[in-house]
Amino acid sequence: MKIVYETNGKGVLGWLVDLPGAYIRGRTIDEARSKIEQEITDYENWLGIKTESDDEYTESVQECNLQVEDADSNILFDTEQIDFKSLDDFEYWCKLVSVSATKADNLYKSCQYKDFVDPHMVRKTFYGDVYSTINEQFAHIINVQNYYLAQIGTGIETGNDLLSSRRGFIEQLRRKYLAEGNRLYKNEEESWTIKKIARRIIWHDRIHAKAIGRMEKRKSADAGTASH
Repeated sequence: MKIVYETNGKGVLGWLVDLPGAYIRGRTIDEARSKIEQEITDYENWLGIKTESDDEYTESVQECNLQVEDADSNILFDTEQIDFKSLDDFEYWCKLVSVSATKADNLYKSCQYKDFVDPHMVRKTFYGDVYSTINEQFAHIINVQNYYLAQIGTGIETGNDLLSSRRGFIEQLRRKYLAEGNRLYKNEEESWTIKKIARRIIWHDRIHAKAIGRMEKRKSADAGTASH
C-alpha cells in the first residue's frame, strides 16, 4: 500500500492512496503511521466494503506550508491523473461517494443534540470559525459539495438534504466524465481531477462525521452526568 504524508513540521496528514478517502493524522509521521490498521477498519466499516490492502507500505513525504493540523491539503496523486480502468470502475467510485453520503446522513439523523454548542469546537482555523454544532457540521457537509464541483466548472442546487444533493453531485461528475474524461483542471491554487474530487468528498464526509460523533458523545456524557 502506498501512503503519502503531507507535513508542515507541526502536523502530519497521511493518505492511503489506494483507498480513496482513507487518511491518518498525527503530530508526527510515527503517530500517524500507528493509526493505519484502525483507519483501514474504520474505512471498511464506513463504506461497507472489504479492502485488499497490503501489509507492506511504500511511504513518501511531501513538505508543505499548509495547516495540515487543521486538515488543509492540496495534494494530487499521480494515480489521480490516470483515467478510470473502465466506465464500470468510474461507477464504482460513484457508488462509494453515494454510500459515504448515506452513512453521514444516517449518523446525523441518529443525533439527539443537533443544536448543542460544543465548547471544544469554539475556535478558529485557517478557514475561519470551526462549526460548533452538529447542525453546522452537517450543513457544511452538504454545502462543500459545490466547492468541489466548482473546481471542475459545474455545480448543483444543494438545499438542505444531503442524499438528494449527493445524487446531483454524482450526476455532475458523471456528466463531466462522459464529456471530458478524468482530465486535469489546473486552477489558481490547486489542481483537480474527478478522481481527486471523489477522494476528497469521501474524506470530507468522514472527517466531519467523526467530529459529529465526538460532539454527540460529549453531550450525551454531559447529559448522563447531569441526570445523576
